[in-house]
Amino acid sequence: MSVQDAAARRGKLLRRTLVGSSIALALASILWLATKFESPLPMIVLAGVALAACVWEVDRMGTLAGRGLWMPLSAGGLVALMRLWERLGGVDLDHCHDLGFGCLWLPEALLSSGLVVLAVYAACCTRSMIVRLAGLALVAAPVFVEHVFVAETGDFAVLALALFLVLRLLVIGAERRGEALAVLLLGPLLVVSILGLAWVWYGFSHLGLVALIAICKLGDSAGYYVGSTLGQHHPFKAISPGKTTEGCLGSFVVAAVSTLAFVKLDWLPGDSALCALLAGAAVSIAAQASDLLESWVKRKAGVKDSGHWFGPSGGMLDLVDSFFLATPVALVLWPFLLRL
Repeated sequence: MSVQDAAARRGKLLRRTLVGSSIALALASILWLATKFESPLPMIVLAGVALAACVWEVDRMGTLAGRGLWMPLSAGGLVALMRLWERLGGVDLDHCHDLGFGCLWLPEALLSSGLVVLAVYAACCTRSMIVRLAGLALVAAPVFVEHVFVAETGDFAVLALALFLVLRLLVIGAERRGEALAVLLLGPLLVVSILGLAWVWYGFSHLGLVALIAICKLGDSAGYYVGSTLGQHHPFKAISPGKTTEGCLGSFVVAAVSTLAFVKLDWLPGDSALCALLAGAAVSIAAQASDLLESWVKRKAGVKDSGHWFGPSGGMLDLVDSFFLATPVALVLWPFLLRL
């Protein structure tokens, strides 16, 4: 490596460190302010704003721009927000941290929002079924159906709509099949994982939420630094050429040790060091798989970063991609692993 290349790499590492530290400080301040309210509403609003920013980016990302993807993602997000508010709207905050079982909310939110994303996207693929002015109505329709019918009849109304419209996906043009798969995979995970952070706050307090964010970001940073300095093997060249085996291992170790540290600090519940390491390892694997998933979507869209809001750290989607799978894994496994 030439002197110029080494200097450029050091400069990039420094810029990324400064941007990442600034983002972490701002986020910590926002979460601290949210604890001053005796209501889950601030956390739900914060999650909704982050989700809206991600939807905005996806709708403008490379070859995905102009496809109207904001409609299915927004519809799924609204349904998931309704489910979240139904669960947390009247909660007694003095006792909310006694539960911590996000798996009670996760399946129904994933099912309902996923079906809505599928149904609305299938409808968007049939150009003759919609016009520009019908976009808002198309977003509102599944929410109305969910609100009026689902409470009494289960998810059958939304399921019937999804199954009816999915037939359109079977005849979609070959050039759009990659896009369809990207939307159907990313859509429900994006919606549920970002809003699920509010449920992590509900189950594990604001310190538990900070711990989850820190575990994912510390692991991500460790993977980047170790991979940039020591990385030699590139197992995912077709999806993420910069990701290395050494970086993955570094991320795994740092995430597991960080989880143990947060348990010892009482930010997370538990007494067993082994269970804490297992909890961190599970989140690390999920976070790294999430990063690969987002990289695959960006490949399909033909872009390197989802946006440029955070300089060398990319856009909002790049910032939260670790949580696509890490949040569901934490919601399902942590209550059991950390409370053993």
